[in-house]
Amino acid sequence: MMRDARYQQIAQKWGVTYLPERPSGFAVFLLGDNGIITRKNDSDWELHPEKSLFLTGLLQRGYTVVVPPLHPSHWGSEEDYRIVLHMYHHVLKQEILNRRIHILAEGTGALLALRWIAEEKECLRSCYFINPCLDLHAFYRQEQEHKWFFKRLEKELADVYQEDKRQITDEWIQLIAPSYTFDDVPPLSIHCDMNEKRFPLHIHSRPFLQKLAELNTYVNLRIHGNEQSFYRTAQAAYPFFKKHEVKL
Repeated sequence: MMRDARYQQIAQKWGVTYLPERPSGFAVFLLGDNGIITRKNDSDWELHPEKSLFLTGLLQRGYTVVVPPLHPSHWGSEEDYRIVLHMYHHVLKQEILNRRIHILAEGTGALLALRWIAEEKECLRSCYFINPCLDLHAFYRQEQEHKWFFKRLEKELADVYQEDKRQITDEWIQLIAPSYTFDDVPPLSIHCDMNEKRFPLHIHSRPFLQKLAELNTYVNLRIHGNEQSFYRTAQAAYPFFKKHEVKL
């Protein structure tokens, strides 16, 4: 499928806005996991077969789809969140869109979504998380058991936060990590593979839901088996998004 794509460079990184043939007036922001990259003329959301299939489905349903420019290993950083917000305001100036947008976040993209929920949740119509990283501190402690991966994590955090590697400590992680400082969330659906090893259900999604439940906030959690493909997990976002467009 030919796509009308507008590429934009912010802070030396590329983002892209995909425009549908018949706009519905609603937008979806795709907050990707670490390693999902957009270049000058293409994006991993186009090149990855499963992600491309999902992207095509969004466009066919009339969604304007936005892929913000992010560091390759962004880890939900404050700088990357500010870039996401910049892209949000830019797209609203360029296109005729409802100001309340949908989010689909995968992996570490959920850390950016947490920042958005905590700071400006009035911009968000609904959120759909796939195998989300919801606790950077817990992941940091988990990786300490794997020396090579831990060293790589330290370097990535130092790079994206522009910090001396020697300052990357347990206490520092707790200070910079997105926290659950909100008492309410937009409509949220979380989808997890029961065999997910990087961001395990019992370390990320279940504790997150428990904290929300203590605030009398309940969200949908769906657990998938048999290592379900990205598209099969993501396609339930279509009716989920549509459900939350009745009230403009």
